[in-house]
Order: sequence, then structure tokens, then C-alpha cells
Amino acid sequence: MPGLILAVAFPLFLVGLGARYIWIPLEARYALVAREMMEGGHWILPHLGGQLYPDKPPLLFWSVALLSSLTSAVSEWTARLPSALAAVGVCLVTWRIGAQLFSSTAGLLAALSLATSAGFFWSGRQALPDMLLTLWTTSAYWALWRWIMAKQPIAAPLAGVCLGLATLSKGPVGLLLPTLTIAVYLVVQPNRPRLRGRELGLCLGTYATTTLAWYLPALWQGGLSYAEATLLHHSLERYVKAWEHTAPWYFYLGAFPAEFLPWTLFLPQALVLGIVLRGRVELSGWWFAVCWLATILLFFSVSSGKRDIYILPAFPAAALLVGWMWSWWSEQDSRHVGWWAWGLPSFMLSLGLWAMAAAVWAAASGLLPTKSALLLPTASEARLWVGILLAVAGGLLLSATIARRVLFVYAALLGCTWCALILTVSWIYTPQFNQRYPIKAFAAAVQAHVPPHQPLRLCGPLNDLAIRFNMGRDIPGLTEDAEISRYLDREQRVFCVLTQTTYRRLNTARLQSFPILARQEIDRSVWLLIANQP
Repeated sequence: MPGLILAVAFPLFLVGLGARYIWIPLEARYALVAREMMEGGHWILPHLGGQLYPDKPPLLFWSVALLSSLTSAVSEWTARLPSALAAVGVCLVTWRIGAQLFSSTAGLLAALSLATSAGFFWSGRQALPDMLLTLWTTSAYWALWRWIMAKQPIAAPLAGVCLGLATLSKGPVGLLLPTLTIAVYLVVQPNRPRLRGRELGLCLGTYATTTLAWYLPALWQGGLSYAEATLLHHSLERYVKAWEHTAPWYFYLGAFPAEFLPWTLFLPQALVLGIVLRGRVELSGWWFAVCWLATILLFFSVSSGKRDIYILPAFPAAALLVGWMWSWWSEQDSRHVGWWAWGLPSFMLSLGLWAMAAAVWAAASGLLPTKSALLLPTASEARLWVGILLAVAGGLLLSATIARRVLFVYAALLGCTWCALILTVSWIYTPQFNQRYPIKAFAAAVQAHVPPHQPLRLCGPLNDLAIRFNMGRDIPGLTEDAEISRYLDREQRVFCVLTQTTYRRLNTARLQSFPILARQEIDRSVWLLIANQP
């Protein structure tokens, strides 16, 4: 079973991992922090642009820097590799949890469903700390279950280590999510196990050892101000009163179903099935997964700051419920399983695949608006093949549904989703992304005109993190027009990266025109490289 999970997960998370340019500011920021860590030796206190960076604990930066040291440079590939490997690890741990809560089949189906859920797939291909957090919180859930519910004391110190690594991934939330879930689960369970003091001490001791191995040196070097910034300002204050990414409490009611597609269509049935089977089968595992899912969704719904990726640790719980349901269906006589539960959603998905195939062919024929074509491959032949594959996938899924073979339907849905995700990221998303944000081409043009020792500034509103990463050097920024003018008035030859809008405003104010050395359209804005002298 692990071999099948790896065969499904490795291509999903590793194919073309480094092909997409680093443009998204968060990815660029974390990659730059890892680069400064590797080049400057800032292994205890992360730095960005020569300044302390207390926003996040260092586990992601350590991982990127260590992997990048094998190639001597932080690249798109090495920056995202920790997340990709963590995603594979989450799938394997989910399989083990499912096997312990339900059965080996349920664990396998849960792991495969998790790997092919849309939000989990995309998160595993980004240089963000959330997948590492998900890996270690999921591992903590597994260890806590083995320790408390399965009465295996040896898992107590393992739980402490996993909770510690989760804390080093993204702060105290790594401790809060699993412990809150366990507390909720123990409340709803009639037969609560007793915790022995020695085992609890082992768990707390290994947790403290793991976290303090970094926090104590960090506090020693950074002082109380660093502790306040990393533990309070960027954790507690961000949760209680967010200053960015604010959204209403019901945000995740729409975000989570969209992110968990296509398996969202089967999650309500898994919840209903557990209620229907109550009193007839053992449901302790079902209750644990429900508490896990509900606790995380409620925890982040209370916070004013919300982003789709925050609820990533809830995905394994939802996958466990879906995997358990498909496993239960597969063990029943298909004639006695309500067609509405699995056949109707599968039928709707097959119709959706055919509708998508028709839309692709219409776009290839020029019958759709230009904006719609941005969601399709650039080459007409590739669009034709995408349409054919979608139509075949819809037919395959419909055939399995009509045959009323539950596992055949699951396999068809899994295969269609797996192919769709890989083709989308390889043929559609990455080429279109790089075409819209050609930051590498512009960075190469700047490097060709500006020697390493010559003064270079980023002037005005720009994605400075992305240009710094792709240039491979730290470039100071200037925001005010007066600062830019003083910089351009230097007697020596200096260079400046700015937008065409800023350039025209400077020319108008100074009644002079500066020579343009390079020009590139990026995200519907024209970026220029200028010099103050010919």
C-alpha cells in the first residue's frame, strides 16, 4: 500500500515543481530568508534583507537552506521541495491513521483522496510553511491516538516531538490544534481514558526539549523583543486581531468545500453515514475525524484573519471520513447502497467533465472570449488533446457509475482527478503563469546591463521580493519621488528598476528623459530598467 501511495503522490508533487517562476511575494520572502540563512549563516535568527525576520519559526527555512546547500543555491525547486516531500509524508501518515482508526483499505483510500484534493495538491507545490505544519500536526494526531486511545505509552514522547516540530513550523498553533482536538474528542466520548502522569511528563518533556532547542538560543540572541514579536505579535495578535487577510466568520464554509474538490461531493454522505450507523458499528474513529475537522474549522473561523491555506491541517481529517465511507460502501452489496450516495455525485462529475471538454473545444475554435483562453494551454494542439482527455475521463467515470461497482467508480474518479491535476499544472497553469509574470527574463536583462558592483535601486511600487530573488542579490528600494530624484542626480552612473507609470511621472517632474535599457510587461504593467546616464 505505501508503494501505491508513493506512485500516486510523487508525480503529483514533484513533476514540474521548479518550472513555475517565483513571483508570489510569500514564496519569494521565504526563499530569500532561506538564502540569507544559507549564505550568511543565520541559522538561529532568520534574516530578510539584513534585518531580523521574526514572523515565522525556522523549520521551513532550515529545510530549504539544507536542501539548497546540496546544489549551492536556493532555486524554485529547492524552495518548494520541503513542502512537496511533506505532502507525501502527510499522505503516508494519513494512511497509517486510517488503518488504525478503521481499516487498511480505508487508510489507503483516505491517503489517495487527500493527495488528489485540489487545495492540498496546490499547497504541496508552494514554498510555504503550512504543509510542514500539516505534516507534524497529522503525525501528532497519530501519536496522540496511539498513546491515549490505543494505550501505547511508547507513543507519548513521539507525540511531544511531533508537537514540537509543529510549533517550529508555524508557532504555537502547532501545539493548539492537536491538543484542542483531543480535548474535544475526550469530552464527546463516554469512556474517557485516564492519562498517567509519567506518560504526560514524557510528552511534555520531549515537547519542551524540541521547541526550546531553538527558542532558547533565539531568545538569547534576539532578546525579549524578538520573543514578543515571534510569540505574541505574529501569533496571538494576528489571531485575535488580524491586520491583513480579514474575512467574515463564514469564510471557510465556502473556501473549504472548494479546496477539497472533488471529494467535497462525498463528504456530506460520510457525515450522514456515521449518524445512520450509530449504535450498529464501532464509530470511535469516525468521531475522532469529525472532532479533528470541526475543531480546526471552528478555530480558524473565530479568528478575523483568514486564508484558504490556514485550514490545510483539516484536510487529512476530511480525507479520513471520505476514505472510510468508500471503504464501507465497497464492503456492501452495491444493490443495497443508495445510488444517491455515490452514483449521483459521480454522474454529476462525469457531466461536468463533458461540459469542460466542450468548453475546451469551443475555446480552441475561437468561440469563447479571450479571457477564457487564459485557463487553457497556449498551443491549439494541446487544447485539442485536453478536450479529448476530458471527454474520455467523463465516459470512463460514467461507465463505472452505470456498472454500479463502487471501487471502479472510486478508481475512475481518482484516475481522472490525478491526470487532470498533473496536466493542469504542466500544460496550463505553469506556462500561463510564466507568460504573465516573466520575471526571469527581466532579471536576466537587468543582469546583462548592470555589473554586480554598480548601484541599482528598486524605485516605486514593485514586487521587490520577486526581483530580488530572481536577481540573486539584495537591491535597496526607494519609495518617494524625492529619494529617486536624488539617487538619479548622482555623478556616477546608476541604475533604477521602476514601472512605466513612475518613469513618466519622473520625466514630467524633472523635464528630462532617462535612457531605457530594458523593458518587460509583467502582470499588465510595464517594468523598465533605466540609467541616469547614457
